[in-house]
Amino acid sequence: MSRTRKPTAPPSTPVAPAASAAEATGAAKAPLSRAQRALIASRLTEAEQLCNDRGTLLTPLRREVLKLLLERGGAAKAYDLHDDMRNAHGRVAPMTVYRALDFLIQMQLVHRVASLNVFIACSHGEAASPDHSHDALMLVCTRCDKVVEQAAHEVAGKLSAELVERFGFTAQGIEVKGLCRECAAKQP
Repeated sequence: MSRTRKPTAPPSTPVAPAASAAEATGAAKAPLSRAQRALIASRLTEAEQLCNDRGTLLTPLRREVLKLLLERGGAAKAYDLHDDMRNAHGRVAPMTVYRALDFLIQMQLVHRVASLNVFIACSHGEAASPDHSHDALMLVCTRCDKVVEQAAHEVAGKLSAELVERFGFTAQGIEVKGLCRECAAKQP
């Protein structure tokens, strides 16, 4: 039995340093501005250079998945990206998107936020350097699902080292749950 899904309009969420999972899966918004398109193009060029420096290739498919993630504001579920790909190209296997995301994670161009099951584009400018490596420190708001990657390498590094030393546990990215500034301000 064949099931048909009503196609959704491709997303146009602007690039932002943080996005909530709810925003990432929401309806299409205003078209990207010229500045936002330029920023995405710059990030894609940096990603391509990083891959070249590491002796690998940012294939057109991998590039498109990263571009779609950036267009969504930097955070999205894999199936939302799959829907975007399907809207653009017709039939696309979900595994295609997952493989591209796995590669982008290996290159540290994307991080997976396990608590929300979303992927977020790495927001660090040093991603263009061949030795780009860091412990991802993700701040996850439990009220609005906003995710912010923090450039707090020293804090993440110390916490990772402490986890290894005290518990023999090697962290692969650190997620801290709490309330973002906006949600904390709304607290009674």
